[in-house]
Amino acid sequence: MSTQQTINVHPGENLCQALKSAGYPVDAQCGGQGTCGRCAVKIVEGNVTTTGKGLLSTRKQKEGFVLSCLAGVYADIVVDVQDAVSKNTFGQEDVPFNYSINPEPITEKVCLQVKDATGGHGQSDIERLGITAVDIPLGELCKLPDTIRAENGIVTLTRITGDNSSSIIKIESGETLHSHFGLACDIGTTTIAVRLVNLRSGLVVDTRSAYNRQIQNGADVITRIIYSQKDGHLSQLQRQAIDSVNDLIAALLNDHDISSQDITAVIFAGNTTMTHLILGINPKYIREEPYLPVVKNLPRFRAREMGLHVYPEAAVLFSPCVGSYVGGDITAGMLCTRKNSDADEIQLFIDIGTNGELVISGPDWNIGCACSAGPAFEGVGIRNGMRAAEGAICTVKMSGGDLNYSVLGAKQPCGICGSGLIELVAELFLNGIIGRDGKFNRHPRIVSVDNIPGFVVAQSDETPNNELIVLTEQDIANILRAKAAIFSAIRLLLNNLGLTFENIDRIYIAGGFGCSLNIKKAISIGLFPDLDANKFSYLGNTSLNGATLALMSQVYYKQLNEIAKSLTYIDLSSQPGYMDEYMGALFLPHTDENLFQGRYKSVQ
Repeated sequence: MSTQQTINVHPGENLCQALKSAGYPVDAQCGGQGTCGRCAVKIVEGNVTTTGKGLLSTRKQKEGFVLSCLAGVYADIVVDVQDAVSKNTFGQEDVPFNYSINPEPITEKVCLQVKDATGGHGQSDIERLGITAVDIPLGELCKLPDTIRAENGIVTLTRITGDNSSSIIKIESGETLHSHFGLACDIGTTTIAVRLVNLRSGLVVDTRSAYNRQIQNGADVITRIIYSQKDGHLSQLQRQAIDSVNDLIAALLNDHDISSQDITAVIFAGNTTMTHLILGINPKYIREEPYLPVVKNLPRFRAREMGLHVYPEAAVLFSPCVGSYVGGDITAGMLCTRKNSDADEIQLFIDIGTNGELVISGPDWNIGCACSAGPAFEGVGIRNGMRAAEGAICTVKMSGGDLNYSVLGAKQPCGICGSGLIELVAELFLNGIIGRDGKFNRHPRIVSVDNIPGFVVAQSDETPNNELIVLTEQDIANILRAKAAIFSAIRLLLNNLGLTFENIDRIYIAGGFGCSLNIKKAISIGLFPDLDANKFSYLGNTSLNGATLALMSQVYYKQLNEIAKSLTYIDLSSQPGYMDEYMGALFLPHTDENLFQGRYKSVQ
């Protein structure tokens, strides 16, 4: 994109929408409500008409900034969009895929010698391949005469496994068994991750992740559902998700010199709303009673139908959803816990992302729910929050009044990721700098940030942009709401089952924290129950790992559907005691002191 661009707009057109239509990825996580303050642009020349200031700071206003989502254009203006354009940096995964399985992927390659042609017997080229029931793309059929004659009758078929109809998706001249790749994709609300897999060897080639471009139009699924109902917005959200995936695919293939035509299988795992949006399916009724998705178990698609930049006839599959707010990311995650656990244990699986999903499992039962945790643990909605990428503060310790932190990539700090936020709040609480209500007590590091108290984590001379990194009381309130949603959902599920925290044998944690979560500090703020830290295991991105298992193995792909069928979904909104549980968990660590006996009052 050029540094300067002229955009023609209609009088009164919304500035944020005009910039997005022109290809500028303006960051508007609140969906254009003026409540996130991320879409600020500087008016260099001219004037706009605004309907409010939102969260725009006084300093920014004086410098000529406006919130583009609240601005209408009625005359010629010159705009600087640098601050509003979201950064979509490629990142590395926090916990690598380390499962060992024998590859039996959902597409397979077979090399064969075509039978010699014999005249006078009414034989066709298809019959010479030795196949009777055939499902084959028209394009491949058109090329077939030349394909089977190019290498003395040696051809390689790519076909979908476990399919009685003998679905062939590709026919190549010669032996090409070595060029057999697939993709596993986690479609997260905040982050999208794509993993490239060698389907012949069963080995992971590489993984990339980046922000989901949809975040420009809302930080959570409800905001995006509302946004999707405006004219043209559903197709826009679909394109943003597909573009996010295609960018990651391009980076992977370019780095490893692999052709997009060698990708013949793709599996997606994502929550129910993200699954609808990436397919362009209207998600409206997911948020309206009786909260019904359009589809839970999706059919097989071809890549060309979705606009994926891989082999056009590649098989595209989805991890099945369970309900409106428990999706394919959770069934994929449960697939991972099955490989890590004892079947006789009572297990708690927690996926902490923009939405918090939980499943409690016994020997022959699974019960799950979802809670609106919000994206705070992914750095969204936090003044200096960021995803777990280079430059993120990921660990924090206080000793004798001194604060020390570590940074991913060991460079200057740019912000604080989820694990760093949890550790920071824990340290502030354990050292008496904030009270049980999350409000600050007196401390030399506390400053006023736009009239909101904030704790200085990094001084301006420590950061690359010479600006303070602070945690405000408003940030802490967002974190408390997120942790309260998770903890209260856990307790409510246990109450429904007649169980207590002590009945849990193992707790599996998944989510995009980016570096190992300090379990003891998470317990000290009341995110997790006060249990022995040795009961907890962090599994990383289980949505991506589960999709990878299903991509590599027909057996695991079938298990995804079995898991979805066996999981009982609980709608928290219909549970009368949930709000009471939630309100009780809004304090540090909880209003009920009996739930936390101080196992980790001092954590270093």
